[in-house]
Amino acid sequence: MAKQTDWGLTDAGFRRPTYAELLDALEQKARELFGRDANLTVRSPLGIFLRIFAWMLNLLFSTLEDVYNSRFVDTAVGYSLYNLGRAIGLRLLGAQRAVGYLTFTGDDGVDVPEGFLAETMAGEQYITLQSGVITDGSVTLPASAVSSGPDGNTAEETVKNITNPKLGVKTVTNARPFEGGRNTETPAEFRERYYLSVDFAGGVNIDAIVAEIYESVEGILSVAGDENDTDEQNERGLPPHSIEIVAYGGLDDDIAKAIFRRKAAGIQTFGNTSSSVLSQSGQMYEIKFSRPAPVNVWVQITNLVTNDDFPLDGIEQIKEKVVSFIGGSVRGGLGIGQDVIRVALYPPVLSVSGVVDFKLKISPDGENYGWDNVEVATREKAVTEESKVDVS
Repeated sequence: MAKQTDWGLTDAGFRRPTYAELLDALEQKARELFGRDANLTVRSPLGIFLRIFAWMLNLLFSTLEDVYNSRFVDTAVGYSLYNLGRAIGLRLLGAQRAVGYLTFTGDDGVDVPEGFLAETMAGEQYITLQSGVITDGSVTLPASAVSSGPDGNTAEETVKNITNPKLGVKTVTNARPFEGGRNTETPAEFRERYYLSVDFAGGVNIDAIVAEIYESVEGILSVAGDENDTDEQNERGLPPHSIEIVAYGGLDDDIAKAIFRRKAAGIQTFGNTSSSVLSQSGQMYEIKFSRPAPVNVWVQITNLVTNDDFPLDGIEQIKEKVVSFIGGSVRGGLGIGQDVIRVALYPPVLSVSGVVDFKLKISPDGENYGWDNVEVATREKAVTEESKVDVS
């Protein structure tokens, strides 16, 4: 048994004694005061009192342990965790709506108003976030799902129906997926974002810019940054004294504004996408950043062996675990530029109750499956979906 001096706050942190240790210490003290022959049995008056007191001390030490743990991000829970985030300007993210772009075709000069509705065949609705005028037969407008949550995430070319038809507006579609719809942030996700945001409170370095995008851009899924502080173009193609942000998810304008808020004056931006930002002084600046090219990954799991603990929806759970690990249309998974390591997919599958054994192969094209990893370049992002995960 540990010494009583090892309880509470020590050089190794806070140590909470067990109920048995507390009772043992109280009984030792009682024998010192009342003699070695004192009746401390479970039915004696003194024995009953010591057990009640040990139980109360156990509750007290439990509360003290919670107070101690509330000071650290890894162990704090609930409002204690979120209050730590507020100290660096971080707030809990509520449920978010999927965002993307809708392209309308129709007669030139016809106005498509803000708040115009379109929907998928399944009835999921999307609303335009700004108005626009059809020019040269079409207009593309930023839009978001009407409802928050992952149900708003949808693939390209799936928003086909105009909810409230308007004269002169003929068709609607989404050339790119709607992404970023999610439920309220979990404590684990908040902790991950906390560590990504340690430079958020100040500074204009790459880490601060990435943290700003994660914090302020709705629908963002993954962000990476690079910089060239030399006087020559580097091997990755960045011009002298420039930064490149690679962002997956979110709207172009929101990302550009976040970069502009954090980047240092006189530093140029680089990338394959651009958006104009109006400064407080009234000047218009073109902010560039990159969109990663998606690298689709197919996963084939065969010879699956399970035991009695395997749940009825075990196959669906396996697919969800694989998609969550690689990354799909919600935040999480592999980051931009991260290779898909085949053996790293084994733990997510094994985390499903009842899985005993299986064989796993991956493919970059859905046809040629093998044991090799899928390489992902610095401006690419590995993605998958449940339809690309086959379990048998």
